[in-house]
Amino acid sequence: MPPDVNKLFRTGEFHIDELSREANISKQWLLENINKPWDHPISANHLDFFVCASNAFPKIVEDIQAAKETVDLVCWGFDPGMEIGKRQGGTWPRGLTYGDLLSQVAAKGIIVRLMVWYPAGVGKELGLMANNLPGYTDKDDLQRVVRAFNDKDDPDLANYYRAFHQTPERAKHCVDWWEKAMTGKMPNLHVRHRCQSADSVEQSMKGETKGYTSIEIAGLKRVPTHHQKPILIDYELPGPTSVGYVMGLNSTTDYWDTPEHIYDDPLRGYQWEGTSDSANLSLRLKPYRDYAIRVQGPALFCLNRNFSTAWDRAEKEWDTTPSAGSLSALRARFKGDQFAPPAGADKHISQIIRTQPEEKDKTIQDAYWLATSQARSYIYIENQYFQHTPWAEHLKAMRSKYAGAMQKAGGKLPIPELYVFILIPEPEKGGMVPRTYDTVAELGEGASIKKYDDGVTSFRDMQPKANDSLFTKMMKSSAQSNLGTQIGNRIGAGDVLDSAKRPPVSAADLEALGIKVLIGKLYTQGGKGKCREIYIHSKLMIIDDAFFTLGSANLNVRSMAGDSEINIACMDKALPKTMRRTAWENLAGSGLNGGDGMGTSIEDTHTKWINKMSNNATIVDKAAKNNGDTARLSDHIIKFSDSRGGTGLGVRLAQAPAGTGDLGEATA
Repeated sequence: MPPDVNKLFRTGEFHIDELSREANISKQWLLENINKPWDHPISANHLDFFVCASNAFPKIVEDIQAAKETVDLVCWGFDPGMEIGKRQGGTWPRGLTYGDLLSQVAAKGIIVRLMVWYPAGVGKELGLMANNLPGYTDKDDLQRVVRAFNDKDDPDLANYYRAFHQTPERAKHCVDWWEKAMTGKMPNLHVRHRCQSADSVEQSMKGETKGYTSIEIAGLKRVPTHHQKPILIDYELPGPTSVGYVMGLNSTTDYWDTPEHIYDDPLRGYQWEGTSDSANLSLRLKPYRDYAIRVQGPALFCLNRNFSTAWDRAEKEWDTTPSAGSLSALRARFKGDQFAPPAGADKHISQIIRTQPEEKDKTIQDAYWLATSQARSYIYIENQYFQHTPWAEHLKAMRSKYAGAMQKAGGKLPIPELYVFILIPEPEKGGMVPRTYDTVAELGEGASIKKYDDGVTSFRDMQPKANDSLFTKMMKSSAQSNLGTQIGNRIGAGDVLDSAKRPPVSAADLEALGIKVLIGKLYTQGGKGKCREIYIHSKLMIIDDAFFTLGSANLNVRSMAGDSEINIACMDKALPKTMRRTAWENLAGSGLNGGDGMGTSIEDTHTKWINKMSNNATIVDKAAKNNGDTARLSDHIIKFSDSRGGTGLGVRLAQAPAGTGDLGEATA
């Protein structure tokens, strides 16, 4: 179940001055109760922040090419044909591919270990729909492309694929790479795959799925994914080349983009190279937002512990020359203090946190709960899946305690405002709307999903109320007790009905808690005023210019309790502020980066964001109606909205990991 925040605080003795009756204490941002050598130690590291794949991956290439001993990679998915280096041109390959990078490094004698998620068990077929290993999970389809271009008797078949900009070179590259990797033709390259233990996931989910439907729970438990994406280089050679990465970026080509998020950037590739943008099939791949953190220092110890224990557990049949013995045992001789940050570099106090059901680790959720309880000025969240209603409830509970304590202490009311900035994408499937709705509605923004909200309001209005006339009460009670009506509502609108059972949250409710909320999404604009969504794949939270967490974990129950995830959490006086200013300036404009991060600057920025988002939303709406309006978007932020109502089948999805239609799609 969600954590008890009181158990996360470290207790201690603090001395109170007799005259002033004051004491000096510091806020606790990190999980100090598990600050142990073999658990989640807190250490001083040097961290570098990267915005989008176009900035992060070239640095990753540089570090991998500089490796002296080992390269360890954990991937949700791996695309050998993804151009990982700097890109140029509009046709594949636009640069060095990930597959070639690893094979070239392995050919130099560097040990490369690649560990990927591959589904198994009862949910295997559903999981394979994610196609997370291009060239392997879609091998038959790609071989069909190659055969079409080689079929001299049927040139029309090749023309068919060519019309969609498909060429056999990329398809052949991916198929051949996996074939060589899995038949021992690339010495020093080891590939292993892993799938979550159903029993461990079920144990981890206990207490987390109250109110979830049987379909949701089945998706969570039967098709869990390994969703981590860290990289570790030269762990066995502590020194300047020993580095790691914690990120949300996947190693598949969909996730490549620049911070400019150009409307139809040819560097992003064609739809057949990744997951199609169903709303813009004629355009290149969808713009994507994400981040990465480069790590130097003792935190590499934790990245290795995460990798080595998982590597030892992983399935070995893809590894043609598995090494004898345990990698964990081999690396036990290394200690965290051997991995010092570069001399003279800034040092950032940080902690590796995870969701790892096999090891009963849910410290990412703990960190979200702890840090949220400390927020006093602002909370900034960018997240792909904003579906964890308990987090919104926790935020309000903490503010309620704060307000109560202020009153008891004789503090002046109203309490200082907490400004909440949330950026999320439109849920990609209709079945994900209900969970998103419940979470935004808990923060007073249910009307942003208007059609669904209208349905919820209608169901609530049908409930008898204290001020109804006797006749009205009788009519409503009769309608509610009608068996046919009950069955029809449950089958046809069960998702909306479940949302209607939750207490409504008004602006006045939030005002009493001193919470000011904005929820936005991101768009970009092309020629003739056309607009399209920038898909937010980020998993970032920054609080009060003092704390951030970033990594692979979405803000939903799957990431908090079911899938394997890895984040880094950090408390620092400078880096969170730099990250906030960089991200906000890029998305909202240089005048709206929050300035010094103090109360008046954040208040002013919050107000101006709301105004800009509303203005941009009007432009996007007009562009969608093709009315010839030539107004230009001002930067990327727009007011969050979703036009969908209930699923019509009563379906709720806690973001099923992979599938088709309205049954969900890949966690990434």
